[in-house]
Amino acid sequence: MTQRATFGEGTEHPMQPGTTDLEYGEPFNKAFDHIRSGIDTAIAKFNEIVEQVQQWKWLLGPAALLWIKHSLDSTKTALNAVLDRVEQALEHQLPVLSLIEVSFRWVNDVKTPVSELSSATTDPANENLPKWTGDAASAYNAKALKQKAAVDESVVKSEFISQWLFTIAKANVDYAVELAKIVTGLVGKLVQAAGEGGTVIDLPWAISTLAESVGELVTAGLDVLLTIGQRFVDALGNVRDIATQVGDHSKLPGGRWPEAVRG
Repeated sequence: MTQRATFGEGTEHPMQPGTTDLEYGEPFNKAFDHIRSGIDTAIAKFNEIVEQVQQWKWLLGPAALLWIKHSLDSTKTALNAVLDRVEQALEHQLPVLSLIEVSFRWVNDVKTPVSELSSATTDPANENLPKWTGDAASAYNAKALKQKAAVDESVVKSEFISQWLFTIAKANVDYAVELAKIVTGLVGKLVQAAGEGGTVIDLPWAISTLAESVGELVTAGLDVLLTIGQRFVDALGNVRDIATQVGDHSKLPGGRWPEAVRG
């Protein structure tokens, strides 16, 4: 199996109002489809290689069998390391999808409609209001300016929260896509080894090469996953920033949405 994983491409552009969670959820789910099918194939091919060893062990001799066992143990260790990551990722698939959906709802259901109220709070509904003067007019204008400030602040807060949620979700999407690439590469190595180990002469070399290539593949892949995981941890660490945004009521007296939003 030599195909390259192409899913996940095109997900680097920033989230814009009007886009949907499907644009990011679909690559995420597609990655998991590849992971599930790939792991099944990887396990099957590993077992096939073990069966080949059992078939030829009477001709291999103790020294060759010891060499093969060492290589197979190394391959199994690398495979189990990937399986551990897969199991953890599968447990978080649905929560991450929900996180993506919530992030987009903050943009499309909160930020976008609320931002449209910004100009409405200061644009007079009655054409005669611009000619209005006196204390009542001053009070009206002061209230309108506060309403606009509150609306604009609500837009800023909703954008901040959405981006924070999206950063966490995006790190999880990137993690799944990279994990799927590792699984795809692992399958390719196992399929190749199973094909090349069809004879007693080629089997030891095929397994030895398999152990080395799989080890390098998994080590490099897990390093990438570690980097992506750190991005996730860093984003979670910014929860203080979220608390600061939510707790700042300087333009939202009492922490309430402005009347223009509630009405």
